[in-house]
Amino acid sequence: MAARGMYDTVKQAIQDLIAPDLERLKGEFIAVHAEIQAVDGRVGALEKRVDEGLRAVNDRIDALNDRIDALKERAEQTNRRIEETNRRLDQALDIRERLAVIEARVAARG
Repeated sequence: MAARGMYDTVKQAIQDLIAPDLERLKGEFIAVHAEIQAVDGRVGALEKRVDEGLRAVNDRIDALNDRIDALKERAEQTNRRIEETNRRLDQALDIRERLAVIEARVAARG
């Protein structure tokens, strides 16, 4: 029976000394858990905003790439037209030189 009395005394001491601290810690853990959930929600919302912003930036980059491709095609078309014009000018100069030679021959004959 003395052991039982000692057990009850120790049990009561634990309940009086440790149990209130355990309850306080439990409350603090619950509060910390709620704060973590709130932070997690804010992080999730921030991730969503960042993802949306990145998608918008990617869309703008894609649009700029399309415009750059269109400008590149126009520049290539312009270069082809310039090359064709240069070729025709070279032909015209060649014809003019031939014509000058012919005119000189005709003038020399006559």
